[in-house]
Amino acid sequence: MTETLNEWIDWLLQTLGLTGPSILFVTIPLAMLQSLFGFFPFAILIVLHVSVFNVIGGMLISWLACNLGGILVYFFFRRYLFHWFDRKWGSRLKRYDKWQRYLDRYGIWTLVLLRTVPIIPNNIINFMSAVSPLPNSSFIWGTVLGNLSYIWLFGTLSSSLIVPKEQWETYLTWYAIFCVILIGVFIRRHWGHLQEDKRSRMT
Repeated sequence: MTETLNEWIDWLLQTLGLTGPSILFVTIPLAMLQSLFGFFPFAILIVLHVSVFNVIGGMLISWLACNLGGILVYFFFRRYLFHWFDRKWGSRLKRYDKWQRYLDRYGIWTLVLLRTVPIIPNNIINFMSAVSPLPNSSFIWGTVLGNLSYIWLFGTLSSSLIVPKEQWETYLTWYAIFCVILIGVFIRRHWGHLQEDKRSRMT
């Protein structure tokens, strides 16, 4: 599936004659569609951006595009299609009930985890957030930090063949420091909740 999508994107770029920065005319709309339908891994666009704009520029553009897509889809569903989606799709989200509870309880931090580790498709995360009591500000911050984490990680991994080993290791080291800081802040803010969850699992 991923190979087919790669070929399709390459064909689209060649057909439109887009190279260099002009590929954004294709990749930005694709980022919007990915946030809505989730029919291909966003890592494809990260690789495209990194190959054209180098590592830092490619990750920055990918981060901005991913944030824009997620936030637009979230507000679109929350404002216009909340009741329709809840009625038509609510039952299909039952398999994600555990994560929905975590989202309601931990808010921004659950979003950071779900966007970093592809446990749940990106579009489903947007839908789950739209039908949850999550404040808009928490969704935005969770999306911004979660997408930064995801794109930093996968952008670094995808650049391992095009940058010197020392530079690649530097990106990875700073990513590890970023993760440690996030985990530390999470534990400090939710230590009480973590202890409650631990006790409930033991009883």
